[in-house]
Amino acid sequence: MKKLVACIILVLVALPAVSQNKKEQEKIAQEVNTQLWKPFKHSLENRDAKTYNDLHTDDILRVNKWGIRIGKAFKDRNTANYAKKDDRKRTIDFWLEHRIYAGNTGYEVGYYRITTTSPDGTTRESYARFHIVLKKVKGSWKIAQDWDTGDINGVKITAKDFAKGTPLDLD
Repeated sequence: MKKLVACIILVLVALPAVSQNKKEQEKIAQEVNTQLWKPFKHSLENRDAKTYNDLHTDDILRVNKWGIRIGKAFKDRNTANYAKKDDRKRTIDFWLEHRIYAGNTGYEVGYYRITTTSPDGTTRESYARFHIVLKKVKGSWKIAQDWDTGDINGVKITAKDFAKGTPLDLD
């Protein structure tokens, strides 16, 4: 009987801590949406290299099928790419399947869809899955590591994969 009472007390003591942690995680996720994902979406869609680069740490590690870019090389590449003339309209949407934070560090896994519309009205959608490490730097969340891929185990990511989640409301 004493063991049963001890177990009940342990559960009752632990539940508020779990609830508090969940509330804290949700609070941080909203902070990340405001400080990072909203300006990320806006800067990518508007080809604003300065804002886009500012959302990444100075030692950012970026990995994709085209290779690895670190820090200044990553940011210089963005500046050069965004400076090129491009008449296509581009939008990006995200949904996150996993978010976890500990202090000033976060880890998020999700999917994105980029829709590109040419001046003639032709649209193209591309999809990918990403893993990012976040760091809070001087009070603001930034991307410290970013990896994405267009396939999982050799299977291309499609609209069907993206439709499994609910896109973040970033407008």
